[in-house]
Amino acid sequence: MRKLRGTGVFGKKSGKMLRSAAFVLIGLACDGAFLSGAYAAFEDTPLGARPLGLGGAVTALEDANASFLNPALPGSVRKFDGGAHFQSGTRSSMGPLDFYSYALNASVPGMIRGKFGTMSVAGRYRSLEDGGLAEKTVSLGWATWQLARRGAGSLDFGAGLKFMRLDSDDSADSKMGLGLDLGALWRVGSRSSFGLSLLNVNAPSFREGVLNEKAPFAVRVGAAERTEDYTLSIDAVRRSVSGNGGKYGFNCGVEHLWRTERSGRFSSRIGLSLVEKASMFSLGVGHRHLASDISYAVVFPLTGRAKAGHALSLNIRFGDRDLDSEYETLIKREIKYRRDLVQALDESSRREGALRDELGGLKEEVEALSARLKDESERKAEAAEAKERLEAVVARQRRAEAELRTLEENRRKDRLLRLEQEFERDWQAYLKMKAGGAPAAALKGALQRLLGQYQGAGIDISRATLELRRLVSR
Repeated sequence: MRKLRGTGVFGKKSGKMLRSAAFVLIGLACDGAFLSGAYAAFEDTPLGARPLGLGGAVTALEDANASFLNPALPGSVRKFDGGAHFQSGTRSSMGPLDFYSYALNASVPGMIRGKFGTMSVAGRYRSLEDGGLAEKTVSLGWATWQLARRGAGSLDFGAGLKFMRLDSDDSADSKMGLGLDLGALWRVGSRSSFGLSLLNVNAPSFREGVLNEKAPFAVRVGAAERTEDYTLSIDAVRRSVSGNGGKYGFNCGVEHLWRTERSGRFSSRIGLSLVEKASMFSLGVGHRHLASDISYAVVFPLTGRAKAGHALSLNIRFGDRDLDSEYETLIKREIKYRRDLVQALDESSRREGALRDELGGLKEEVEALSARLKDESERKAEAAEAKERLEAVVARQRRAEAELRTLEENRRKDRLLRLEQEFERDWQAYLKMKAGGAPAAALKGALQRLLGQYQGAGIDISRATLELRRLVSR
């Protein structure tokens, strides 16, 4: 594990900020401890095992499965993402409740008017065994991606429209409603983020026959801090139901990544949700390999009947690739290219040495013929013959020198061509990293290594230089 900067696991400045926020949120949770709890239809509950394993504290944590708690979160998804989820338990976000639910969701990245964003689609069915009710929800949302940027930070917004239907199994009564969710996410650099969401803004009512429910209007505020292997998130929430006052809650969670060389990444999670009559403690595990991600969470109630709840999620990221395998392939290819280049240079060096030896022999022959011409100047016939031989030798010498120059020039051109090909492969690899959503620090490091490798090699590397200047000037 690499050594993390700052004080302890999290940076000193960000740690103080999160501790201060935690005291405020705990105060809010304690302030609402005297309010009575009651079930409300379509309350804010996590979708998926990862958010549940973190205690539902995902308002500021970028996760496509958390769109029901903050519609601005799916904006960071840059590949098509789909998931299936199952959950059962004895606690809702507002009180004791026996239920089980099934859900499907998908995130589709796109662009509107030159601005990147992600459309989220989700459907959830939840059966409430206590009241004989069934909740059916279909959600459509849009979240921006880096809509407003300033320095290393960015601000995004999201909105979701929910089509909700509440059915009574006992009386066959049914009622439809529309709910509006709004959210915002503020990223402070690459490690810290803050989230705000307004859920069920219009507080839709479901009154039909024996049905007498109303979706609670919820305000969620959250903060998250990330390092290379750890993630800490905290949330505070206030829910309002007509005739029932308000209700406060506090959620927090910690996640740790366990990296392996060939078996993907494992993660362990722990979470806590503090709400009157609905407090829960959760544990979760996850495994991500290639484009698949499977997570499991178990929830233990802290009040009332001690019966555990469970959640299981499977996510698939279509078009996602294993960057470690790609890097390994690129390294192997680079080693092969370099080995072939060394062999070609060795062969060229051997041919050059042979030509130099031949030139040395020809030079000695020229000198011997010149001496013989001086000694046999009286014999014109032999002198003429020697002169012709000399001319032939000189011609051979010129041809050999021309061939040597040609070989040297060809070798130089071959070397430049190979360097240009190597630079093009490295540049394409960088573009893949950039398209894959790699962080700016990794992109800068890759560009610096690229410039350091090909600086002064005699090839055009202006693209990398301009790209590095653009990243530095952000």
